[in-house]
Amino acid sequence: MTGPERIAALENLGYTSREAAFLCLAALHGGYFLRRQYCGFIGKETGGTVAALVEKLLTQKHAVAISALNNTKIYHLGSRPFYTLLRETDNRNRREHSTPAMKKRLLGLDFVLAYPHYRYLATEREKLDYFSGTLGISLSTLPYKRYISQKTPSTTIRYFVDKYPIFLNETGTNGPRPRASFCFVDEGSVTLSGFETHLQQYAPLWCALKEFQVIYVADAQRLYQSAERRFATFCGQLKSSESDPDARQAIRMLEHFEARFLYEKGDFASFSREKLIRLRNETVEFSGPAHQELYERWKTAGAKAVVDAVAPKVRVPVALKASFSTYFVDHQYSFFGTAESSEFFVR
Repeated sequence: MTGPERIAALENLGYTSREAAFLCLAALHGGYFLRRQYCGFIGKETGGTVAALVEKLLTQKHAVAISALNNTKIYHLGSRPFYTLLRETDNRNRREHSTPAMKKRLLGLDFVLAYPHYRYLATEREKLDYFSGTLGISLSTLPYKRYISQKTPSTTIRYFVDKYPIFLNETGTNGPRPRASFCFVDEGSVTLSGFETHLQQYAPLWCALKEFQVIYVADAQRLYQSAERRFATFCGQLKSSESDPDARQAIRMLEHFEARFLYEKGDFASFSREKLIRLRNETVEFSGPAHQELYERWKTAGAKAVVDAVAPKVRVPVALKASFSTYFVDHQYSFFGTAESSEFFVR
């Protein structure tokens, strides 16, 4: 579904064109917004215009108002029918989130509003279509999280669950392909542990892209220099590491596990004739007790657990063209208070 189609769908609910355009951005880039963000979007001071939007949202129950400190209101777009109109019924932005997660989403929206001309990959489907569909990158290379159902034995894989802004902004040096830029949003961390985890989660995708940009987004500049040094070290490690002789076999095994999992789920639409033949042939190769144990480990703990078991020294040297930059969100977020004050948030 295109952006204009989404806007038109919301206009049918009584929203104006600019209200609908803003709500699309807010819904797909986190699900939360502040009054000042809408005012910035339309270029007006707070007043009757933003009040009219809020009244429509609350009356139609498309959003709820969350009271933060200093009587600040955070609006959460969590209505299932609202997201259904956007063809995003299962979008996890609908769900309630913790205070740090809310702040991350608002900071991310601030970035998107500051750079509206970029081509954003806002939804999980758009990211999968581009990285896996257009570029042909294996799904096992993309950052993902496996969710295990509490009611049934089924599991669900979701990709790019952090919801940080990703956009395509210019032609890369390797050809006509646009360079992909990845935001990391820091909600006020004390250390770089979250950033370091993010680097590791995205490393396989970045190695496949070979050219990319990382933008450290925060409302405080305290960790900027440390983050840049850590990123430089991380890229240096990727460039200078040596390949493990078992690497290719480990990659083949992971790709087989992914195909097997989709087949067992009944997701036959993703299989071509060639892919089915490959799955059948590799099933013989990867059918022993040891491989079955690794398959179960992969389903519960992910690809890294398998690689650690079969090729613990695996490294893939790549010629990266990576850049790092920062974006300072010059807005006050003191209404979030401290972790101890989250009890003051009222829905």
